[in-house]
Amino acid sequence: MTALAAYACLIGAVLLLRRPPEVVQLAWVLGVGMILFAATAFLNSFLRGLEQVHYQAWGSVLEKVLEAAIILALLSAGGGLIPIAWAMVGVGVIHLAWTAYWVWRLVHPRWSAPRAEFLKEMVRESLPFFLFALFAQIYDKVDVAMLAVMASDTAVGWYSAAYRLFEALFFIPHIFSTVAFPVLSRLWKNNPESYQEAVRRSFRLLCAAAAGVCVPAAVLAGPLVEFLYSESEFSGTAPTLRILAAGLACMYVNTLFVMVLQSADRQAAWAKAGAVAALLNPALNYCLIPGFGHLGAAGATVVTEFFLAGAALRACPSGLFGRSEVMAAARALAAAAILAAGLWLGLRWGVIPAVLIGLPLFGVSALRLGLVTVADAAAFQIKPRKGRGWRSWARW
Repeated sequence: MTALAAYACLIGAVLLLRRPPEVVQLAWVLGVGMILFAATAFLNSFLRGLEQVHYQAWGSVLEKVLEAAIILALLSAGGGLIPIAWAMVGVGVIHLAWTAYWVWRLVHPRWSAPRAEFLKEMVRESLPFFLFALFAQIYDKVDVAMLAVMASDTAVGWYSAAYRLFEALFFIPHIFSTVAFPVLSRLWKNNPESYQEAVRRSFRLLCAAAAGVCVPAAVLAGPLVEFLYSESEFSGTAPTLRILAAGLACMYVNTLFVMVLQSADRQAAWAKAGAVAALLNPALNYCLIPGFGHLGAAGATVVTEFFLAGAALRACPSGLFGRSEVMAAARALAAAAILAAGLWLGLRWGVIPAVLIGLPLFGVSALRLGLVTVADAAAFQIKPRKGRGWRSWARW
């Protein structure tokens, strides 16, 4: 229903703004794709709840491969925007059909009209998630808008390029939360001891991932920008990315805090933190952008992410995080320092030598420091469930 309402708003907006006919046609077509995406996401929630995320993963792979192949074929044949938009919608239909097939096979749903009491309860329970999504859109997007008003277009371009990389490097927590959240939810209700152990292992792994991704992003920001863009034309992007890397590391760890709040039914506290962040971030941007431009906007993002992590940690159940997590964070910082030293050393000979020196040093130091153990890796092995040839997360 919300997707249909958004589609109506989209069409109404482009018609009221009197956009060109091609833009209106694109809105009609891509709006259908938006509805398909919403339906697929809804069905994927069943797969995550059943801990059958491999079906979701294969559906995403199928969608991306088909989309890339069809779009490349259309571009080679001289196709325009409208045929490409229709191709994306067609691939969306295939993805939806794939997801619906596996949900039907696993769940065998029975369709019936929802009761008013059920709908009321669903709205009430989902309200914190909706509110945080709304607040997140504010503090996540307001920086670019404020930069456009308070700084130059060049600063907006530098910051936007860095922010795209900042978002792309968040892929590990995104994958991790997709797989781990259903498991944590089950353990919270059925096995508190295993839940605490799973949280501790997750914290160590996310700390290790944060160090392994964010340190190279900061140290190799210059070569990375030169490879993807042009450091001469995007001279402000690399310094911005180095600042944002600190916020990205905080987001990695905060992913676990949010999963704990949601699995423990404390999502209301997370919505309140989002409301404060929606006020804090614009205020920080207002103070920092006039003096520091795009670097000030990056600093505002980092401070906001640190605030959100602190608020989420404070709202988590007492006793869940303690001295062992402090030690794990300290070990992650030590491993990160070794990784940074290896990367800086290797940069004398180039990016590839830097990676070949830095990453092995990081892997060895993470193991020697006890940040990641063999038991942690074994706990996350994918094992087959009885009676099924497919594989899924069965145990921690």
